Amino acid sequence: MTDSQPSSVYPETASELPSAPLPGPSSGLDPELLAALAEAADALPEWAESLAPEDRLDGDLALDESEFAALDALLRERFGADLGALRAGLDLDGLAALTVGDLAELVRR
Repeated sequence: MTDSQPSSVYPETASELPSAPLPGPSSGLDPELLAALAEAADALPEWAESLAPEDRLDGDLALDESEFAALDALLRERFGADLGALRAGLDLDGLAALTVGDLAELVRR
C-alpha cells in the first residue's frame, strides 16, 4: 500500500532553488567544439547547445565507438587535438568519467 501523503524529501519550490547558468555556449564551451560533438553524434545543433561541461561522453551522451572515431577525426582536423591518445591513456573508470569539459580542455591545449 502506498502512502498518499506528499513527499517532504524535496520541500523547495522552483523559486527557492538557486538559478544555474544555462548550459551550452554560456557555460564557456567553444561553439566549434559543440558543433563537432553534434556532427560526430549525428545530432541536431540544438542538442549540442544543451550540453554542459560535466556531461559524460559515455554515460550521459551515450557516444559509441564509431561516434568517438568521428569525433577524434573532427577534433584533429579542427583543433589539432588527439582524442585517441587521450583515451588510450585512460583506464575503464577514466574512460567512463571523460566529460565534455575534458574535451574543452583538450582542444584548448
